[in-house]
Amino acid sequence: MNKQKTVFFGPFFGEFGWEVSFWHGWVKKMCRERYKGYKKIVASYPGREPFYPDADEFWPHPLEISKLRISQRGYISDFWVGDLPKGENPESFDKNISAWAEALLQEYQKKLPSDTIFYVPHKLNVYQLYGKRHFLGVLIFKGLNLGGELKVFTPKFEHQIFEELQPTEAGRKFLQQYIGFDKKLIAVFPRCRLGRRPDKNWPRQKYDLLIKNLQRQYPTHFIGIFGAPGGAYYSDGKVPLNCFDFINLPEDIRFSVQLSALKQSDVAVGGISGALVVALLAGCPVVQWGYPVHRKPVNQQNFLKTRCIFWPEMNPSVEIIEKLVNLMMKKKEKEIVYPLISTENKNEDNKESLAPRKINNFGKIKSIFKEIISRPLLFYLKRKKISEGVVNIRRMF
Repeated sequence: MNKQKTVFFGPFFGEFGWEVSFWHGWVKKMCRERYKGYKKIVASYPGREPFYPDADEFWPHPLEISKLRISQRGYISDFWVGDLPKGENPESFDKNISAWAEALLQEYQKKLPSDTIFYVPHKLNVYQLYGKRHFLGVLIFKGLNLGGELKVFTPKFEHQIFEELQPTEAGRKFLQQYIGFDKKLIAVFPRCRLGRRPDKNWPRQKYDLLIKNLQRQYPTHFIGIFGAPGGAYYSDGKVPLNCFDFINLPEDIRFSVQLSALKQSDVAVGGISGALVVALLAGCPVVQWGYPVHRKPVNQQNFLKTRCIFWPEMNPSVEIIEKLVNLMMKKKEKEIVYPLISTENKNEDNKESLAPRKINNFGKIKSIFKEIISRPLLFYLKRKKISEGVVNIRRMF
């Protein structure tokens, strides 16, 4: 009898939104199509099992990994090696995250057969699909004064499988005991990050007011507060009165409980984030807002074509969001007239912090250098007989 080969995906260390849009769907497709007859193992943060229904085993990161203060960025974080890539508020985050990732990967390697095929998102990988080789993962350039620049390779959306996410049975049971299945919800995602893209944080006082107004307008609904500790307002456990707290739950069950709750929600509301892509994948209608340039990627990442309103303003008034929620609840979102941009931002003290970040000329030059360096390398790798898994090349430090 032939021994069943093993394929391992992970450990995933990156941004939650990246796992949603550029990793879990690719893992799902590879499991179903490329490695159907293999033993399939996935490693990610505790509770992320709903992303990987095709995995034979799910290995949750140990507690010391979950406790790391990580500033998220793509497949890897800021301060990945020392203080590179650079991020904002360095005193708020742990550094040398790569050392933790490599140590965890080595522990997993010891447990697996020597012929295991590895796909590691913070490294450069080659995968076979549709008779061609493709690249996935990250290259880090530290030399040539590139300042820890990244060259990121994401799978095409057609190289992924996106389908409605389902909670685990444990998540369903927890929700039933917590609030029951008879309550209708409005899901509020009060995103708040200190270190990466703080310009995307809608002020807490606006969420406070929005929640109060929605409670008054929809007395038959309950407000659920969604997100993760460290990435949302109300992580301190002090959620608004008469709201259900879905943030401060055990990590190994939180995501699945939130998926269950989204199935009972008539709308999810919040500033643009990866969490709202999950809401769309759960089949929950979404009202979200962000810079106008985000409209296209938001539409692209609404993979199931769930009902969605994207408002092209980073810091809209509470009144505007209330009107959008009302339209969504009445299924009249097609009546929206764009743009109905408020004038509230004009006199705000934090106007500058809410402005889109600009790419300077030096940033453009670095991007050109990345292409100049990476293309010959990729051409060389394509000529070599590297068919699948991690590409064993020295980091470009």
